[in-house]
Amino acid sequence: MAPSFNSPKQELEQGICGQHGWSSRYFQDGASRWCVEVRWGAGQREGGIFVSDDVSDAGSKAGVKKGHAAAATVAIAGLRDIVDAANSKPTQTIEEAYGAHFDSTCSVMSGPEGWAQFWKMNPTYVAIDVEGNQVTPPVLVQVCVSTVHGGSLCLLEIPNIEGLSDDMIRLLRDKRITKIICDGTSGADRRSLGIDASDNYADLEDITSSLMGVTGVQRGLARILNLAWPQNVVRVTKDQRDKSSVFFFAAIEQGKKPRLKGLDEIPGRIRRYAAMDAWCTMKAYLGLKQVAQREGYAWLNSAASQTYR
Repeated sequence: MAPSFNSPKQELEQGICGQHGWSSRYFQDGASRWCVEVRWGAGQREGGIFVSDDVSDAGSKAGVKKGHAAAATVAIAGLRDIVDAANSKPTQTIEEAYGAHFDSTCSVMSGPEGWAQFWKMNPTYVAIDVEGNQVTPPVLVQVCVSTVHGGSLCLLEIPNIEGLSDDMIRLLRDKRITKIICDGTSGADRRSLGIDASDNYADLEDITSSLMGVTGVQRGLARILNLAWPQNVVRVTKDQRDKSSVFFFAAIEQGKKPRLKGLDEIPGRIRRYAAMDAWCTMKAYLGLKQVAQREGYAWLNSAASQTYR
């Protein structure tokens, strides 16, 4: 059954933009007509401004509501072909879409041997994800770095109760290396790792908003992957298996289970899920970089102050 909406604006925001991670911005033009700009990608071809005939007073709540509804109605009609094209893509879970590629190109390592291999690669940017981010240090930290031959290395680290390893601290504090995360407004990953603005990090949520417009809620990794790789013939969604993995780490961060002492205490499928999260964070970053370069945006490897123009 198709969802029902209370207003055209709700249909546009939740039924269309929210589903795909598109952005919307309402405003009045020079003739006081209410308009909405919708962006479904980066660049001039990947967005449109939809103009209504409504000139309701922007100074009243009722006028704004009426104007937004009018603009949304025009946008819904104007976006029909674009929405149909997006919805025509078959959906796959992240595992279905990327699992085989991950298995064939990513080496998963840990401990001193893994860190030795990592530092040999001399990376300038890495993707970082954490599990159990409501405690400091987190329950598990995953670091992914790309190789020059198109492969990747994913490091898994279990912090002990005293904190992160010397190698992990060295990485986090190295200002020459950009740390890519997908954290959004919550900032939980950054807090659990002790990352601040001086540590040279970039958030996928911020990068996507800079390229494709701001959204009212976080897009999340799956939607960002779709926006970063618009040429893909499928639309990826989060896996249901995530729930069991999240519950596993949540029980530890909540004190219901003791902290991990070794990776062998994590079931293999959950280790793989965690490593794939960091790998997908890197894949999304690389896709966004390609999108920005294709559209002629300057790509700045600065930190949280990263801007694109």
